[in-house]
Amino acid sequence: MLTGFTLAIGIFAATLLGISKTGVPGVGMFAALLMISAFRNHEMFASGAVVPLLILGDIAAVHYYRRDRKPGMVRRLYPPMAIGLILGMIVICLMDNRQFKLSVGILAISILAFDFLRKRLGWTQVAKSPIFRNSCGVLTGLTTMLGNAAGVVSTVYFASQDLDKKSFMGTNAFFFFLVNVSKIPLLITATQIKLFCGFDATDAQIITPETFFLTLVFAPGLIVGILLGRRFYRLIPEAVFIPMILILNVITAVQIFVSAIWF
Repeated sequence: MLTGFTLAIGIFAATLLGISKTGVPGVGMFAALLMISAFRNHEMFASGAVVPLLILGDIAAVHYYRRDRKPGMVRRLYPPMAIGLILGMIVICLMDNRQFKLSVGILAISILAFDFLRKRLGWTQVAKSPIFRNSCGVLTGLTTMLGNAAGVVSTVYFASQDLDKKSFMGTNAFFFFLVNVSKIPLLITATQIKLFCGFDATDAQIITPETFFLTLVFAPGLIVGILLGRRFYRLIPEAVFIPMILILNVITAVQIFVSAIWF
């Protein structure tokens, strides 16, 4: 499964993941898409292979932005997110690779479209309601299981809470460290369930021993990305930080959807 092409793309994707964790969160979903492209016909495995890399990046981000997080916001968002994780595990146990990839694209585009309409129609109070928070929490858990695409939802939610640049990075880092650590046992369980239910190996393998081997292989790219991300973070003006992340998420969501249909 590991060829020269997948090695090159995987290291590049790991570099982008590092950048997303410490500097530009909007490129994280593009990095996950790259990893999926590198392991064609093994999309679920590619999604699982990203998770240990994400956790390493989260640890670095939590360290860098440890003084800037909003723990109360994370505490309120985590319970509905946990429900979304369980729903996501159930969904991926029923899907093959193509359905999996298409679902990621549809969910990402739908969430971004809702946020656009919310702003255009002036639904400012929606962002403060428990229904909105709980919905974002559940969708975060669901989309992070379906291809590590939760950055779209978290960006929409945290941006709606009027966080500044530092608070966004600190809260996002702490929250996703908890999210990604919570995913590991569920993804391992999903792998075993799919194998037991008779899915083809290419559709069943999500987290395997090979996943953690790939983490070691791609880790140098992640470290480079973490260092670059810190530099980019300092260069990005406060006023364009959130809009830039949203635009990057829109581009990547459309790419995922189109690639699922045409390729």
